[in-house]
Amino acid sequence: MTRLIQPILLVCVLLPLTGCSVVMALHGKKGPNLQAIHVGSKEEEVQAQLGTPVESHPTDWGAKTNVYQYEPGYESSVGRAFGNLLSDAYTLGGYELFWLFGLLTQDDKRRLPIYYGSDGRVAGINETAPETPPIAVAESGGQPASPQPRKSEERQTSAPVSDVDTVPREAGRQRQNAYAVVIGIEQYRDKLPKADFADHDAQIMGEYLTKVLGYQEENVVVRLNERAARTDLEKYFEHWLPNRLEKESTVFVYYSGHGAPNPKTGEAYLVPYDGDPTFLESTGYPLRRLYEKMAKLPAKEVVVVLDSCFSGAGGRSVIAKGMRPVGLSVESPILASGKTVVLAASAGDQVSSTYDQKGHGLLTYFFLKGLQGDADQNKDNRIDLGELYGYLTPQVERVARREFNNEQTPQLLESPDMRTRGVRLVDRTGP
Repeated sequence: MTRLIQPILLVCVLLPLTGCSVVMALHGKKGPNLQAIHVGSKEEEVQAQLGTPVESHPTDWGAKTNVYQYEPGYESSVGRAFGNLLSDAYTLGGYELFWLFGLLTQDDKRRLPIYYGSDGRVAGINETAPETPPIAVAESGGQPASPQPRKSEERQTSAPVSDVDTVPREAGRQRQNAYAVVIGIEQYRDKLPKADFADHDAQIMGEYLTKVLGYQEENVVVRLNERAARTDLEKYFEHWLPNRLEKESTVFVYYSGHGAPNPKTGEAYLVPYDGDPTFLESTGYPLRRLYEKMAKLPAKEVVVVLDSCFSGAGGRSVIAKGMRPVGLSVESPILASGKTVVLAASAGDQVSSTYDQKGHGLLTYFFLKGLQGDADQNKDNRIDLGELYGYLTPQVERVARREFNNEQTPQLLESPDMRTRGVRLVDRTGP
């Protein structure tokens, strides 16, 4: 009996000395929800999570940097609580005193600068507003980009997390004989204006191809920025694809980046990483050449998605210095009777916009949004290209008009035969 009473008395003595560390471990500590803060958030939404800023540094062009201070939280843990209890018992309450001293003396507050653009919304997280309005200028034969609030050139963080960056868990039917080349160029070698989020577009598109559209990873090539020079485009369009395709293969080509017009010839060009709009014939990749190479492939269908524009009027297009913007058609006689289908971001005389709040090109954002399931209007677990085009066109037009006071109408270019047959993108009805 005495042997049983002694442990009970010991527990009774130690209980008042424990409590704090054990209770706090059991309940956890609530911190701010940083995931609720993203590019495009209003200032009051940020303050709802982080409180009033401890510092504010406005610029003379309407932007500002607010610095917030917060304490991170942590989740409840039964294991941590039990460990604290054992530590208290082993040290006869000494651990509790040490823990309380550490709690009182530690400074776990963290600082988070947030950059607000001139529209009052978050333009950058964990970054500061530049001292002068960052206006991109094409120094090597390009034209000045339109002045608008942009992210600091010193920015090291990636594009803002968007809802379409979460890839759907329910994958489509696996494709054994499907191949894709995905190109995304945001930064250019010769200091052309940035094609904002183009590399992010391509990276996420590659994930959708393998996780939603059923492409095998070894059959998808993704090339970003400096890995998308003109020789890379030639290599994968003209050699890699022909060497792998068979008669019943399908091909998906995606390009996000600048396009450029050649005012002398009326021809449209893709602008590779090392491209220069002043010398397009030797540094650009002609759109006509892309169509010709795709037409010669031994494939049953080829889908080309262009989140770019070719007018030279800004957006995702550049033009040689001294040249005026022109309206070029991305259509070609090659498409009139062939197996290639082209989805272009805009008409030839329009500008293709970026959707800053979502961290993607406007066309790409709604393309991915459609693949998430929004384009499946009849709920048959299948999405074909025509169905997707019907979904994204009014969405792109609406946002371009509302956010940018701009007209942008995506174009679907295909032969009558391809329109009748249709191009299946997602099929979740089979194993």
